Amino acid sequence: MKCILAKFRKDRCAGCNHLCQHRIALEGLDGKSGRLGAAGLPAEYRRIMLDNSPARESQAKIYELLEQYVETFSRRGDDNKPVKSLYLWSESPGTGKTTTAAALIHEWIARDYLDALKDGRQPLQMPAYFLDLNDFQTRYNLASMTGDEAEFARIKSEIRRVQKAPFAVLDDVGVRNATEAFRAYLHAIINYRVTNRLPTVYTSNLPIEELARVFDERLYDRIRDMTGVIEFAGESKRGMRR
Repeated sequence: MKCILAKFRKDRCAGCNHLCQHRIALEGLDGKSGRLGAAGLPAEYRRIMLDNSPARESQAKIYELLEQYVETFSRRGDDNKPVKSLYLWSESPGTGKTTTAAALIHEWIARDYLDALKDGRQPLQMPAYFLDLNDFQTRYNLASMTGDEAEFARIKSEIRRVQKAPFAVLDDVGVRNATEAFRAYLHAIINYRVTNRLPTVYTSNLPIEELARVFDERLYDRIRDMTGVIEFAGESKRGMRR
């Protein structure tokens, strides 16, 4: 796929090139910046959408539901109904949870951009954000051990970005062996998003009930009430991404 807008055009962006103004707005001239670069997605998940996701075949029934789910992105605000959050989980790693979350964040960014153009609005510069909690925790632990104040400042800035992003992915929720201070940061992110009814896609290897242990009963109850739970089945497909 040349561009995440291709699926929305009849010609699938057949004449697309790197000088297309919309492609530049989404990816920048270097293909690594723009709105997609600001979202923080790892390069390996670049341009994955629901229709070309490597996880689509093995999780066909789930993807049927998600095709309906993403249609609500363009209707957000109707009747003051927020877009639901999702909790994608499986005990086994490598079943396509993160790949699917990446597809959903791309679907959101594409629809947000197109809706803004249709409405005559300036598209948001950062409509969505992806936070890899394992990497986030590693950075936090290293900054704590070394007393790196500059890194702490970057971490706090990232917390504010993910808190306020209209759509966010929190990848690998339920991190084990986290310090109380790190859990407090994560609690602050989730609590802000739940309070402000901002849609969040969580991925985890833990059933959602375990969040009561990871955080607290009150926050778990609030997440559960606003979140659809989807269990991924099957064996690991890691190393098979095309």
